[in-house]
Amino acid sequence: MSPCSKLRRLTRGDDDAGDGKTMFPDWASLHQDLVELIGCRVLAGDLHDYVRFRAVCSHWSASTARPRGRGVLDPRFHPRRWMMLPEGHGLYPGHPDLRGFVRFFNLDTGAFARAHLPLLADHVVLDTVDGLLLLLHRNDETAIRLLHPFTGDVAEFPPLASLLQQMEPSNYYEQTNMRRMLMRARASVTVTSSGAITLVLALDHLHRVAYATAGDQRWTPSAWKLKPFLKPVSFQGKLYAYQLSPFEIGKLYIYQFDPPCPDSGDGQGQSRLPLPVKIAECPMDKLCFVLHFVEWCSELLLVSYNDVSFSKLLVYRVADLVSGKIEPVTDIGDHTVFIGDRSLCISLSHNKGKGSRTRSFASMSPNSIISSDGDVYRRPPPIPHTLIHHIFTSCKYDFENKGSMYCCTI
Repeated sequence: MSPCSKLRRLTRGDDDAGDGKTMFPDWASLHQDLVELIGCRVLAGDLHDYVRFRAVCSHWSASTARPRGRGVLDPRFHPRRWMMLPEGHGLYPGHPDLRGFVRFFNLDTGAFARAHLPLLADHVVLDTVDGLLLLLHRNDETAIRLLHPFTGDVAEFPPLASLLQQMEPSNYYEQTNMRRMLMRARASVTVTSSGAITLVLALDHLHRVAYATAGDQRWTPSAWKLKPFLKPVSFQGKLYAYQLSPFEIGKLYIYQFDPPCPDSGDGQGQSRLPLPVKIAECPMDKLCFVLHFVEWCSELLLVSYNDVSFSKLLVYRVADLVSGKIEPVTDIGDHTVFIGDRSLCISLSHNKGKGSRTRSFASMSPNSIISSDGDVYRRPPPIPHTLIHHIFTSCKYDFENKGSMYCCTI
């Protein structure tokens, strides 16, 4: 009997003995291949559901892959839709009063989780990529690590000092300024079939990207420059950015930055970064003031204002722009877009009653982008703070607050 037939027979409650007694499903005895298949389907939804699935019984646990030890190495275990949630009250990640614990929030389900991350006591979170935390050592400001917040797995990367040396700053001021620019880098991560973990950093202020593989001795900057590229974002293992055309007035270009390819090396075992690819051109009369890229339901969106009055927000699918279709999306369902230094798209269908409000996209005004009840960046709203206020602060990078990426002043 095939595993699928066995599952159907068990779940039907067939009378196997013919004595009138109903046979109830014995889930612990499911065929190993079937357990593995179900586990893969569960994992495609959410890592935490997969962890709970494995905890049902020892047989299910033994029949499925263990995330710990492969949290960074296996992209299936990346917690893509989880974000670190600011605690507020000045409690930045790594604050002694938190005792090493950090809260996380699921952008799709509204679930909360708490993780113990002692590394944050002496590390700064520079960026999140596929739910992984890009860490910078707080003391020497050069050591780079990629941390899985739920499994504790860490990948070590070369220090940023190796990149600074290759940039050859001419004086102390330029070196200090360049260091700050490096700290605002956005990242993408790819994992090859052989297990090589590669980070690509978008250094938009330096008009370059740089890459390194875990275990390398130094970062490799791109030989080319793209001046300028704006608002880089990671999406499905690649970086995207836009550029206001320096050649054609009123044109906006969208670029795709592919990761280094192992087979594009120079014959000495080294990979090189491909040139950035211009994937779309858009007239600026359609996108008057571009705000940011944002991920929505496995698609990449571009958010902009419709005119100089900033009276209405428009959203375009990047895939549509690539195909030449310049028509805004009219409905993003139950999702709300939060825009700041980084942008988020959050489903509010599971978050009602948690201090957030569901808005249709068309009704979102410029004031609602700043805050629902005031400007959380300049004038903290009155207590008690809602979930929506905490999400807003996570869209703001703040390197003055103990070097944390999150503005936790509310």
